[in-house]
Amino acid sequence: MCFFVLPSVILQFVRPSRWLPGIMFAWGIAMTFMGLVKSYPQLAAMRFLLGMAEAGFYPGVVFYLSMWYPEYKLIYRIALFTGAAAVAGAFSGLLAYAIGFMNNVGHLEGWSWIFILQGLATIVVCLVGVFGLVDYPDTAKFLSAEEKRFIEQQRTLDAENDDGEGTVAQQILSAFADWQVWSMALLLISFDVPVYGITFFLPTILNNFGYDTAISQLLTVPVYVGATISMISVAHFSDRMKIRFPFIIVSELIGLAGYIILITDASTGVKYFGTFLVVIGTYSGVPCTVGWLANNLRGKYKRAGGMAIQGGIGNLGGIIASNIFQTRDQPRFILAFAIEIGFLCMGLIVTVFSAYAYHRANTARIAPAKRDGKDDAKYSVGFHVI
Repeated sequence: MCFFVLPSVILQFVRPSRWLPGIMFAWGIAMTFMGLVKSYPQLAAMRFLLGMAEAGFYPGVVFYLSMWYPEYKLIYRIALFTGAAAVAGAFSGLLAYAIGFMNNVGHLEGWSWIFILQGLATIVVCLVGVFGLVDYPDTAKFLSAEEKRFIEQQRTLDAENDDGEGTVAQQILSAFADWQVWSMALLLISFDVPVYGITFFLPTILNNFGYDTAISQLLTVPVYVGATISMISVAHFSDRMKIRFPFIIVSELIGLAGYIILITDASTGVKYFGTFLVVIGTYSGVPCTVGWLANNLRGKYKRAGGMAIQGGIGNLGGIIASNIFQTRDQPRFILAFAIEIGFLCMGLIVTVFSAYAYHRANTARIAPAKRDGKDDAKYSVGFHVI
């Protein structure tokens, strides 16, 4: 999956209403067939195809949103989109609980029906997307000419940043040499490892608290509801205050506190509270991290390439998280929780470094402007969002 993120830059050349539903259709088919496999090699092959199709979706959607909204209205929209993943986490617990009663229906086990039903639902949604998704503001038939002008005015300050310098290939290649891309990629993986870890293993963690499987699935619901509310709230205030790094720092500290609670020998109730902190903190930091890079990359092709690189590195978090929770470490998973804590600590360091680097760059740009008597220099196009 990590190696198939880069093709999301194809959105520069293919209509979003065709590309995004198209890859959704591909993974819907793969998901459906995962419910029909009879052997591990078949499952592994379908899982590979699923990851290949899914890879370009998240960075593609974030890039698509960046073409509609100015930089200080972008994070909130990314959070609404990412919040759907948290809501899905809540519903998946209910769905898994309900589908557990479908065991042996059609001579298939319950887990097969989970894949089949989710795959079919994805196919239905992607077909709706083909006809309902609008490509860009200037092609939106539901917008009046005045509304289109308003959207364009909102993005005026970003317009110079969208052009960039050099050809398409030069801009994409320049993303590989930009420190921001790799710094933000490290920051994203510092969230993604804890996010994937808690997402993949939350029912197992709750089960080890002494709850049976069905109750463990149901207990995940309020955790993800809390994460969704928190994520959208953090994004709203980040956009409103026009600043990113303090919210990322706070999110990391909340997630860190949650994992510290989980690694201790606290009571079941306290540890359940810890899972709330983990999910709230880690989920809230992802939109700000992705949006921070989108805000600061100049040139739409470079931004598309840089976000694809960031997404690809971030997806490595899924590989790490799925391998650190070992059966032999049950019920406390001390090693896994320690690794999650380490990644969040790394994220704190990267956040401070990035904010300092952006501040230095802005200061260097402001100084000559102030000497020329331009008091409003800090609002000029080209300044980094901190």
